[in-house]
Amino acid sequence: MAGKEIVIAPRPVPYGQTTDLDDESFAIRLAARLGETKRTVDRFVHEVRYRPPRSRTARLLVLIPAHNEEATIAKTLDALLTQTRVPDRIVVIADNCTDNTEKIARRYRGVTVMRTVDNHDRKVGALNQAWRRWQAGYDFIAGIDADTQLAPDCLQQLEEELASTPKAGGVMARYTFDQRLGTTPMARLLIRLQRMEFAGWTMDALQKNRTTYVLGGQASLFNADALRRVTEHNNTNGPWDASAQVEDMQLTGDLRSMRYETLVSSTARAHAGAMLTFRSLWAQRRKWDEGMARLLAKPQLSKWTATLWRQQLSLLSNGATRLLFLFLLTFSLMVHQFVWSWWWMTPTVIASLLNAKVAWSMPNRTMGDVITGALLFPVEAYLWFRLACTTASWSNVLAGIKRDGWEDQARAERGASNGPGRIITAVAIIAILAGLTVFGWLHAPLWLQERVLTTGWSLLAVVTVVQTLSMLVKLVRPSRGFRP
Repeated sequence: MAGKEIVIAPRPVPYGQTTDLDDESFAIRLAARLGETKRTVDRFVHEVRYRPPRSRTARLLVLIPAHNEEATIAKTLDALLTQTRVPDRIVVIADNCTDNTEKIARRYRGVTVMRTVDNHDRKVGALNQAWRRWQAGYDFIAGIDADTQLAPDCLQQLEEELASTPKAGGVMARYTFDQRLGTTPMARLLIRLQRMEFAGWTMDALQKNRTTYVLGGQASLFNADALRRVTEHNNTNGPWDASAQVEDMQLTGDLRSMRYETLVSSTARAHAGAMLTFRSLWAQRRKWDEGMARLLAKPQLSKWTATLWRQQLSLLSNGATRLLFLFLLTFSLMVHQFVWSWWWMTPTVIASLLNAKVAWSMPNRTMGDVITGALLFPVEAYLWFRLACTTASWSNVLAGIKRDGWEDQARAERGASNGPGRIITAVAIIAILAGLTVFGWLHAPLWLQERVLTTGWSLLAVVTVVQTLSMLVKLVRPSRGFRP
């Protein structure tokens, strides 16, 4: 007989009541939820406590002094607004403009235009007024001329070098000029010669641990705190000295005196505004040379001024060598005592090779640049031009003559004459002195002529050997990867 299964019916649970099993399940879920919440809170507290400090992004201000720069201001602003490191603020300082400079600048979004007020100190006054108004809160301040165009990564390179260099007061871009700006043969030649001059100067600075005696106003980036310290130290209204014709050189000297480094960038590139006429180039160089002469005329000597003196003495020795050679050659021919030697070609050949090397190292070089350097004559003529500028500048300083170099340069760039009477007077004085010298030489006794020629040629030979060895060192010296 089959057994019967016993079925136990489940006890019904009244509505609203829970079983022991449900209570246990709820406790487990609640504990899991609380544990997850605790882990989330612990993780948040740990991240807050041990997260790395947030790095503060440096702020960069660009100041562009502009006086009647309607022809170039647009290109300058276009280059700035397309930088890989866009400035936090760009200020165009419209200084007594009578053209459309201000109108053009106001068309650009992200560009601040500021008018100067009662400014009689030209570029220096414009920079100081803008600095006082805008410098607060910025870490780096760039001064850029209104006719300078920066390479796309120029500001980024300048900022990285300035930030990575301990005790750096400022870094200057490597300057060159756009050969395409020359529309006449003379303008193209002048641009080539200016390109070679700046390339040679830049290469020398790069070889000297990138230290420069002037942070050029065309495109330089400064440590804002260093500018503030200079202002406090000099007790002035701004870091730029209104009494100096070469305000960028004076500011560099102030930074150097406070133990800041002043450097040339090894990577950043800027195309500065070139002088396209002989008259404008003369006015610009006169302003620079006379400004440097006034700085050196002050009774102060430091490592920085010693560098300036070496630069001046080097130019003086080059001029003295050439003048001595011309005098001795002329005097020897006049008394039939000149004997030619091929050894005299040695310094000429080395100088030609050195100039060709400088031209070859220039950015965007052309065969015209290399040929101009190798021919030597254009570079030699340019050296005589520089000697004339320096001589005229020192003559003014020593004679106590003061002139407005800014106005002379502005007039020359507008095509106005600064007075042909000065040139005629200088030529007349040189002609009279030369005539008196020739007359005195021809009537000098024979023993005096022999003594002068013997001593003069011996001295010239010694100086020429020293200068030739110096050029030879520059010729064979490796570039260490630097490009001017």
